[in-house]
Amino acid sequence: MNRPLLSSLLLLATLPLHAREWTSSDGRKIQGDYVSATAADVTVKIGGRDTRIPLSRLSAADQSWVKEQAGKPAAAGKPIEGPFAPLITGDWALSKFKDLPFALYGAKELDASKKYPLVLVLHGKSPNDENGKQVGGWTKSFTTEAHYAKNPCIVVAPLCYQPFGITGSGWSDKPGTEAVAMVKELMKSLPIDKDRVYCVGYSMGGFGTCHLINAEPRLFAAGVAVAGCTGPETADTFKKVPLWLFHAADDANVKVEYSRALAEALKRDKECKYTEYPTGGHGIVGKVFEEEEMHTWLFAKGTTARK
Repeated sequence: MNRPLLSSLLLLATLPLHAREWTSSDGRKIQGDYVSATAADVTVKIGGRDTRIPLSRLSAADQSWVKEQAGKPAAAGKPIEGPFAPLITGDWALSKFKDLPFALYGAKELDASKKYPLVLVLHGKSPNDENGKQVGGWTKSFTTEAHYAKNPCIVVAPLCYQPFGITGSGWSDKPGTEAVAMVKELMKSLPIDKDRVYCVGYSMGGFGTCHLINAEPRLFAAGVAVAGCTGPETADTFKKVPLWLFHAADDANVKVEYSRALAEALKRDKECKYTEYPTGGHGIVGKVFEEEEMHTWLFAKGTTARK
């Protein structure tokens, strides 16, 4: 068991007396309230903070207990309230924050007494300014039944509304600044886990993902950038905020050298990853977001481990 996780689990003096006692795989006693579980881990509330523990790090008896709880009917959760509550519909809901159009997805079953990851999705360059068009196939990969069952979350996809012919337009301009401000407002009123806010993007959105994380490294826990990124001079940021880069060697729109340069600067960092496809051109985004490993990697990241 790694030391940051172990330190969190052993804060026994701050725990309520009714907390459940758990036994780790190495025999240590842990106390915390059961919150929820997936096939791979259990979330336990310790000292008021939700902590995810891999099931493999618990005793066989505790693993069996968790499976029993997961099989029980879910109790009715606390309803979500606040200005963004009407957007939690179980489908993509369209709205606007300041000048920024956006689409938001959250399951109707989300419980305000729990905390969920937030995924900020940045689309690539497009001449279409109609809100909702940014919710493409790869964006919806986070909301498929299989992925959402493992990683229930809130997904927000803003629209880069400025005409692309304007010099300086894009996620590094006003839409990106407003996207960050919107995320911070969402965190104030929706049940979002502040330690698990992610940014992902494709092409212009890949550049935007790296730009926003570099500008707000304390906000984001990790990022995925496909076919677009910032230069190697930003590597120090991604040594703190893990990044997974994807690119195709035969990309004719955005040269693969961009990703290679940043990946080279990060090659000694164990948390960052680089995947280069030999073919696929600029259209690899669908393949990337179908990758089960990518989803597992992303949702496992949290800022708590960096503190």
